Amino acid sequence: MAPDDLDGHRVGLRAVRQKRLDTISQSTQRLLARMEAAAGTANAKVLLNPIQSPAVVRSREQVALVVTDFQGRLGIESGGQSVEARAWTAAATEFRDKVLETGADQVAASRRLGNETLGRARSVTGKISSGIAGRTLRRRGSDEEPAQEAE
Repeated sequence: MAPDDLDGHRVGLRAVRQKRLDTISQSTQRLLARMEAAAGTANAKVLLNPIQSPAVVRSREQVALVVTDFQGRLGIESGGQSVEARAWTAAATEFRDKVLETGADQVAASRRLGNETLGRARSVTGKISSGIAGRTLRRRGSDEEPAQEAE
């Protein structure tokens, strides 16, 4: 083979190798992203699955280490980061705090609505009683007028 042919062959091999590395890199990054999403979901649902959720996160960590090692051996840089399993007690405490905060907000809103409703009811009651008093006075006044004429 001629030296030019060998150089062309080397360039072709490098291009094919780089394309293969790019494909492997994309595939492993998608795998890590999907596993990270699964770990995030597991951490979010740790209250419902206190045993399985930490197991999912640990599995994600183990696979991530192996994939990162594999990428390193191929010369592919990895920007992976570890995900820590969320403790059930931490999730329960956070949930309790959110419930208390939401409950306090709801109590305040209910109190505000109750006060507004009470104010409206008093206003309407005042108007109704004023109207009744006015009609009663008018009726008494119209009942007394004919009696005065008869005298």
